[in-house]
Amino acid sequence: MVWPAFPKRLQSALKALCCLAESGNAMQSQKIAERIRVSKAETAKILQLLVWGGFVTSRRGTKGGFHLAAEADRITMGKRDFGVMRVFEKTSAPCRRAFSRLTLADMVSRRSSRGRQHSAGKKV
Repeated sequence: MVWPAFPKRLQSALKALCCLAESGNAMQSQKIAERIRVSKAETAKILQLLVWGGFVTSRRGTKGGFHLAAEADRITMGKRDFGVMRVFEKTSAPCRRAFSRLTLADMVSRRSSRGRQHSAGKKV
């Protein structure tokens, strides 16, 4: 999923959240970086921002990694208490209205269906 009007770091943060939601398990930052095609250093910064924002938790150690702070269907992009709206306030009003109703589970579902369409040879 691509949102060209969003800042690159925000796009990467959303991709990282989708990656964690799709995984359903803890993931190491290096694996997330590979999957979202962002450098390891940038991914580390993004994940730290997501931890500070309350979207993601982290645990150190061999069995550690990053986890969603809540179930994917409970994380919405419009909740001020999650801090995402502070970023979206700088985007256009129509985008904010549509995005505020979107859940992380919706994003993962759309991403998965696009992958199936591409693998079936359909142009999206």
